[in-house]
Amino acid sequence: MVPIRNVYYMLCYAWEYLEGRSLIDTAPLLGDRVEDLLASVLVGGVARLLRRGLSREYVERAEELRSPRGRIDVSLTVKRKLEHRGLVSCVTDDLSHDVLHNRLLKGTVERLADAGVDPRLRAGLLALAKRMTGVSSTRPSVAAFRRVVLHRNTAHYRFLLRVCELATRQFFVEPGTGATRFHDFRADERRMGLLFQRFIRNFLRHEQGVFQVGAERIPWDCGHTGADAEWLPVMNTDISLWSAAQKVVIETEFYEQPIQLGAWQGRAKIRSDHLYQVFAYLKNLEAKGGVGRDVVGVLLYAAAGLHLDLRYRLGGHQVVVRTLDLDQPWEAIRASLLGLIDFLGQPDMQLLAPA
Repeated sequence: MVPIRNVYYMLCYAWEYLEGRSLIDTAPLLGDRVEDLLASVLVGGVARLLRRGLSREYVERAEELRSPRGRIDVSLTVKRKLEHRGLVSCVTDDLSHDVLHNRLLKGTVERLADAGVDPRLRAGLLALAKRMTGVSSTRPSVAAFRRVVLHRNTAHYRFLLRVCELATRQFFVEPGTGATRFHDFRADERRMGLLFQRFIRNFLRHEQGVFQVGAERIPWDCGHTGADAEWLPVMNTDISLWSAAQKVVIETEFYEQPIQLGAWQGRAKIRSDHLYQVFAYLKNLEAKGGVGRDVVGVLLYAAAGLHLDLRYRLGGHQVVVRTLDLDQPWEAIRASLLGLIDFLGQPDMQLLAPA
């Protein structure tokens, strides 16, 4: 599994929270557990939030009062016959800390404290929850995070809420026993694949200046625009790089076993479906014309203990297959990615002699 120290950097880039890279030190964390990483982020982040002050928003409250205050709800007053008791139904807007984003923070802090985290982190989480006076305790749900609306004055909550949502997604109820278990998302290849893709794209967007970075939808070179064309699958690149004279398409892949064994003699081979995907990008971009005619394809694998630096000319296009070892120290990961950009940014783009 990817070490938690590198998972944290990947999350910071994937969520475009680059200032977060220096906010916590993962070195003191004992073991290599995701729950301890998330707890450490919340201990530091919520403490800073409390020093700054929890945000407050106007919350509508309905009360039955003897002295009218706020807006009088005439229909409810009549319906409940409150006037016979000398009361009126009033609706007031009061500034309160008890708003959804604060409740989700507190609820996640409390739940993570009971997830078997390091005792020091547990004590820190419980102390923070105790300091969040005026905020109701709640059991966070993934759907609740979708209802949060942040604005300019609460934008600093975004990273912490993403950490909270990630933590919430890791809690599973055991069938039969009903016990809650924390799941390490690093074991989920699909989720790690999405994280790897976003990490690479945003790292390249922020850390190099040779290429513009984005993603694109590539049209099929099929000559049809009618109903038949609607059945064709969509081709979206993971990452596309542009410069004045060059174009590069990067396909990112995250698999525990990034290679396959060939049917003949069991020799290790590049996964055929991944190579076909890159080749489809290149040939359809070639048909599109322009700078796409000379596009370079890169197949980038997240891998540990496997070093690949392969170069081919396929169908007239340069194709590069590389691995990125996510087990190595962060500075080595950074150097590897910037080295790839230096390699791709060669002015003449003659990575290989023509076949």
